Amino acid sequence: MSIKIGLSGVSVVAKEGRDAFLSYVDEAEAQGWDSIWFSDRIVGPTLRIDPIVGMSMISGRTNKLKFGTGVLLMSVRSPVTMARELATLDNLSNGRLVVGVGVGQEALAEYEAMGVRKQDRGRRLDEAIQVMRELWAKDTVTYESEFLKLDNASIGIHPFQQNLPIWIGSRSEAGLRRTGRLGDGWLPTQLTPAEFRVGVSKINLYANEAGRTIPQDHFGLQISCYISKTGHVPDLIKEKFLLKRRTDVPLEDLNLLGTSSQVMDRLKQYIEAGATKFVFNPACGFDEIHDQMALLSEYIVNPFHQKLI
Repeated sequence: MSIKIGLSGVSVVAKEGRDAFLSYVDEAEAQGWDSIWFSDRIVGPTLRIDPIVGMSMISGRTNKLKFGTGVLLMSVRSPVTMARELATLDNLSNGRLVVGVGVGQEALAEYEAMGVRKQDRGRRLDEAIQVMRELWAKDTVTYESEFLKLDNASIGIHPFQQNLPIWIGSRSEAGLRRTGRLGDGWLPTQLTPAEFRVGVSKINLYANEAGRTIPQDHFGLQISCYISKTGHVPDLIKEKFLLKRRTDVPLEDLNLLGTSSQVMDRLKQYIEAGATKFVFNPACGFDEIHDQMALLSEYIVNPFHQKLI
C-alpha cells in the first residue's frame, strides 16, 4: 500500500516573514513531500498561520503539493462559511485539499472567544460534518437545529473532489466512535504504534456497526521528528519542541527520534500497525528546520514516495 508523508512546521518559518514561508513551501514541493499541513487555533500567544489563508497561498504558489488542516476546530467555526471556503480552495487547486477536523482544545478561552459552549463541542462537530457534506453535494440545503438554520441555502460552489474526504483528529474513545460513524479517515497525534493499532481496530468496528467502511489507506498520524547523525537528541529539543500532553508514556515512544535508521525503523512500526499517511512535524526551531526537512526528505520521505521500500 502506498505511503504518503506530509510536512507541518509552517508557523515556525512564518515567524521569519513571507519570504521564509514561501521558501519552505517551495522546498517542500521540490523535495517531493506529499503535502503541507496547518494547525488551527483561534486565540493564544503563539504565532499560528490561519489555515485557510495559508492554504490559499500554497494553492497559488505550487502545482502538485497538497495541503491540509491538522485539524480545523469545527466545533467553534461556522460550517457554512467553512464549507464555502474549503470548496473554493479544493475547486481552484484541482482537488489538492485534505480536510482534517476536530472538537477543539481543552482550554476555555477559544470557546469563549467564539461564543460557543464547550459542552456543545461534540454535537457541533457532528453537525458541522453533516452540514458541510450536504452543502458540498447539493445545490440547496434545508436544515434546522438548535445551532443552525438553513432554508434552501446554497454556497454556490462545489469541491473539485466529488466526495471531499473529512479526516477526524482524535485519540479519545468518543473520537474513535465519531471517526467510525462519520469520518472518512483518522488523523490523531501522540500515540504509540500499539495504541494506533488498537485505534484502527476500534474505528473499523464502529464503522461496521454504522454500516460504513473506512478505506485502509485513510489511517494517518501526526508525529514530531528529529534526525540526529549520532543518534543523540539534545535535551533542548525534547524540552522545547516536543508535545508533552501525555506523562504516562516516554517521549521516545510518541515521536520519531534518533538516527535516520532509528527513525525509519520506528516509522515502520506505525506502518505495520495500519498507518499509511503521516504528517511530520520537525521538532526544532527555524535555525535547524531546513536541515531537518532535507534529512527527512532524503532518508525517509523519498524512499517511500519513490517506492524504493
